[in-house]
Amino acid sequence: RAAAHPEVVALGPEECRAKLSTHGVGRVAVTVDDAPAVFPVNYTVAGELIAYRTAPRAGPAAAAGHEVALEVDHLDDAFSQGWSVLVVGPAHAVTDAAEARRLADLAPTGPWAGDGRDQWITIRPRRITGRRIVVRGAPTSTAAT
Repeated sequence: RAAAHPEVVALGPEECRAKLSTHGVGRVAVTVDDAPAVFPVNYTVAGELIAYRTAPRAGPAAAAGHEVALEVDHLDDAFSQGWSVLVVGPAHAVTDAAEARRLADLAPTGPWAGDGRDQWITIRPRRITGRRIVVRGAPTSTAAT
């Protein structure tokens, strides 16, 4: 249920990048078998790139070679607040072993879905947008800000 007097505030690119760095789970939207599909992924921010691991033949691997979207958000039901960041850009499969090791070292966790996910996919953001829902004068959840 919406709080009284909610406001949607646009986030700038730097604030979007900061929000991305605080999380490690998002959803990647790709085309699979000529239809859109959305998959949860564990991701990491690697400089200018966003990277995630997947199994070589799994749905999220279909992103390689295509324009994709990655969405990350945080919702706080108790305070009716939250934020969402959308990254859009071309995705590429990582084929260099040293780069794959570097990404693995940067990743805060392993894939939640388990082993066998050793194909790294990177997204080079062309567009990063975000928004935050705030309630003026209400208590602020530290997780939603």
